[in-house]
Amino acid sequence: MCDESEGYNSQIVANSFRRGFGMSVEIPEIREIQEGQITTVVAEDLEIKGTIRFKSSVMLKGVFEGEIFSEGLLVIGSTARVTATINTKTLISHGSLTGNVTASEQIVLKNTATHIGDLNSPFIMIENGAVFNGSCVMERNSSSAASVSPAETTDYSTPPEAAVEEQEESSYASEDEYDSSEQ
Repeated sequence: MCDESEGYNSQIVANSFRRGFGMSVEIPEIREIQEGQITTVVAEDLEIKGTIRFKSSVMLKGVFEGEIFSEGLLVIGSTARVTATINTKTLISHGSLTGNVTASEQIVLKNTATHIGDLNSPFIMIENGAVFNGSCVMERNSSSAASVSPAETTDYSTPPEAAVEEQEESSYASEDEYDSSEQ
């Protein structure tokens, strides 16, 4: 496990993952984060409002409200309280975050994270213990989605068991009506 006080290194390694339709998908994996890899740390005693733009890596430990635009790694520390719209490459959150997040590579909500808002990224990982209230959109490249033909899709709007139960309930109702009319 990665202790945030030791620092961070976002070494992202792409693994090849075989999917059900014969497609191979590159899944980024967040490795242990090493000391000294975070270029900027916003300390616990700082409170900032506004817009942050950066290309490298930033760790927020304090309070932030506003917008964040990044081409790199954003780490939200366990003491951070962030209310923001975020557009980044990779987000790793240990703290409290309210707002919508779009990440071009990956979003990771660690077990101490609390997130209220929507997530949009090709890869999203929510660890056991994290609190998440919102919706997830995980769109990868459009060619992967287009390669699945309509014949291969399944309608899950009504689970088979529920459909059987509804049918059985309606047949019992008919029998009850029939029995009461005979008396």
